[in-house]
Amino acid sequence: MPAAAQGPAAKTAADPHAMSMDDCVTLCVASHRSCLTSARHVLEQPQLNAPAELVALLQDCAELCQTTANSMVRGAPTHTLLCGACADLCAACAQACDAYKNDTVLTLCAVTCRDCGAACGHMAM
Repeated sequence: MPAAAQGPAAKTAADPHAMSMDDCVTLCVASHRSCLTSARHVLEQPQLNAPAELVALLQDCAELCQTTANSMVRGAPTHTLLCGACADLCAACAQACDAYKNDTVLTLCAVTCRDCGAACGHMAM
């Protein structure tokens, strides 16, 4: 069975840390959704006292994750450039969300972005 069909847990024998492009696409789509959900959540929860910059960061991260996923699905030769940028932006988004330890939506977003960022970092190499 091809590695892409085995799911995110599938690793190649040559590189146990390898991730398929399909797995990375899945993580990018999950991060896209989580960031959009989190941006809406922040706007609906004024008691969080989150700055407007957090909403902008979440929206930018969502858009870049979607664009990166699209580039991989298309097999664009520039997907490694987008993956590198996505890895960096996901790391920044995860760090910003980590500031809200008592908020489950933002905590989940931090985890999702961190996973996506790690996967995109591998794809950028």
